[in-house]
Amino acid sequence: MGKILKLGFVLMVFCVISAGALAYVYLFTQPKIELNGKRAFESSLTEVLPNALVFNIVKIGSKEVYQGLSGKDIIGTVFFASPRGYSSNINMLVGIDSNAKISGIKIVSQNETPGLGTNVAKRSFLDQFLGKTANDQIEAKKDIDAITGATISSRAVCRGVREALNDFEKNKKVKQ
Repeated sequence: MGKILKLGFVLMVFCVISAGALAYVYLFTQPKIELNGKRAFESSLTEVLPNALVFNIVKIGSKEVYQGLSGKDIIGTVFFASPRGYSSNINMLVGIDSNAKISGIKIVSQNETPGLGTNVAKRSFLDQFLGKTANDQIEAKKDIDAITGATISSRAVCRGVREALNDFEKNKKVKQ
């Protein structure tokens, strides 16, 4: 019985030391991880609204949008959309310029089927939306070439784009 207690005590000491080391590493690296995440997000905003130099967060109802500025001029708005795909939500940023045209789309995260649904993040698919407005039809298999084997994911991206365009149209006065 004494040997079991001794082994249990040694195991407990190792666990406490390991947990302490892990907590120390977490505290040391967490600010850097957050900074890198913020930089990646800012880079994504610039990717979907390329001419913007600065982004301001504006609240529209319960949503936050990002107004892109060049000097004092508002050159567009970036909307976040999260339509449901085949196996996950497809989190995306949709940039809309001051002419109400899509300037860029970036899939921020998704967990769709590897090799099929994940292709919605490819530039060749997303570039089909560039220049589209709320007046344009945006429907997979009709106006947008859907990804073979990933129709549900393709339709989800179309829904997200339409949602962003509709929000832009409803709230034009906020952008002026």
